[in-house]
Amino acid sequence: MWDWETIVSKREEYTKSFKNFLVFDIETVKDTLMFEKIANEKERKKDEEGEFLAIPFHKVVSISYMIIKNSCILEYKSYVSKNEEVLLQKFWEKFTISHDFKTQNGKKFIKNFPVLITVNGKDFDMPVIKARTLKYVSSLDNNSQIKKFISIFLDRFDKWEDKYPRYTNKYTPFHIDIPIDIFGKKMSLKNLCYLCSIPVKQEGEGEKVDDYFTNRDLNKIAKYCSEDVKATAMLFSYINTHFLLNAYPFPDLKTLEDQEPEIIEE
Repeated sequence: MWDWETIVSKREEYTKSFKNFLVFDIETVKDTLMFEKIANEKERKKDEEGEFLAIPFHKVVSISYMIIKNSCILEYKSYVSKNEEVLLQKFWEKFTISHDFKTQNGKKFIKNFPVLITVNGKDFDMPVIKARTLKYVSSLDNNSQIKKFISIFLDRFDKWEDKYPRYTNKYTPFHIDIPIDIFGKKMSLKNLCYLCSIPVKQEGEGEKVDDYFTNRDLNKIAKYCSEDVKATAMLFSYINTHFLLNAYPFPDLKTLEDQEPEIIEE
């Protein structure tokens, strides 16, 4: 038997450990060197026809993110660089600090794991980040902290995710890919934001990222990427307020609307 009070109580019990959030987005260009070396005939034809390339051919040129803990926005930054290695290290660093830690008896423990918030991030952003990180594993040997948290991201031992996340699980509650997990279908950020009257994409269009990169107009890429992150956070806030009845401790729309990113060119 389920009355409204029981439903709310169960919902609060379920979401009480979800206090940390990492909202993020990436921008990519074609890895021309890799493509010229190993692309097969079918992949080359796709490229000529303007079709979407396979995940490994996407080189990361910008990463934007917002770190939120207990409804407080701690960081909102957008990194852009021609050095992909720097950007990927930044992502794993930010994933790491999105956790909460506590020290007990001289040992450091993870207290809270972050929930990732994306739009189509399960099918694109995270597969790209993980695949492209493979290229730089030798340099990661000098950063044991990052390697630890990459391994945590890939852990699968807690089948039901009672106490520990499985970020690679399609149905994990620790990664909310808004179109898939809320609406059950891939949809564009632009279309969903329009339905919620949320402004999005003032700086260029996605297909212009290649041109911006070629012309060294990196600041525009970073700005474009940061707008996606802000719109994603606002979209989730709207859904959290109106559909989920504030089940998650997340900033309200007005707070998010007033945020401006720090743009960093590495």
